[in-house]
Amino acid sequence: MNLNKPKFWDSETLSIWSILLLPLTAIYLSILLLKKKITKENSFNIQIICVGNIYIGGTGKTPLVIKLNSLLENKRKISVIKKNYPNQYDEINLLKKYCKVSCENTRELAINNSIQQNFDLAILDDGFQDTKIKKNYSILCFSSTQGIGNGFVLPSGPLREPLKNLQNADLVVINGQINKKLENTIKSHNPKIEITYSHYKILNKEKYINKNYYIFSGIGNNVNFLNLLKNSNISVIDYKFYPDHYVYTSNELEKLKKNAIDKNLILLTTEKDFLRIDENKRDNIEYLSTELEIQDEEKLVQRILNL
Repeated sequence: MNLNKPKFWDSETLSIWSILLLPLTAIYLSILLLKKKITKENSFNIQIICVGNIYIGGTGKTPLVIKLNSLLENKRKISVIKKNYPNQYDEINLLKKYCKVSCENTRELAINNSIQQNFDLAILDDGFQDTKIKKNYSILCFSSTQGIGNGFVLPSGPLREPLKNLQNADLVVINGQINKKLENTIKSHNPKIEITYSHYKILNKEKYINKNYYIFSGIGNNVNFLNLLKNSNISVIDYKFYPDHYVYTSNELEKLKKNAIDKNLILLTTEKDFLRIDENKRDNIEYLSTELEIQDEEKLVQRILNL
């Protein structure tokens, strides 16, 4: 099932829906607390770096994992750990394109498989909320645009857990422009946490200039994709957005292609969306090639190597 993120999750004005859903949020928080109390934390004979989030979706976890892998792959033998969620095969395919990936039904099994194959560093794509695994270093991703949304925990808001759990993280990476308000909110929950920034760089940017595009995407924050193109002076004439991890039908893809042709536009999507589309249906569809750049990346690399 594909669901759109409720607009009130990111509204600065308190929504009646957030209030009405508070009883469910209380139940959800109780389950989280009980789960934490009864779960035993396990240590593994491998260094574990966790890249996770608190705001649900669209914070740049997977691109950051890919970037860390590229920065460290000549220094360490790295296995990227991804839990096998059937609706996230697009992220798994994206990771496998750039990294050595261990994907199993549990992260513990994937980690143990990596140990048996003599990997010496495991990078978890997601897993900050997995209290069964002891991490050596935890990174949380935020989007500068979405921040913490309305500040409520699911389902009243977009947070997977309370912000006080920032105390369990070592570093926050904010994707996008400098956001002092978000920084202050993060620091109020963990004054000692380090904060850095990342941004997407469009590769071969000249390839996309002086062309008109019809874009589509089904990612955590579709608006960020649109803004990246507009801020890079790439002409977007029309667009269509879908829920995260959306599975495109043949009929929908044909309609997108026809609309692009009728408007004399080029159909463009994200790399993650492109990998979600069946290979036989990718004709007349381009994807945007990007790379994540991290502020002070050498400092981060040394910090991980010195763990």
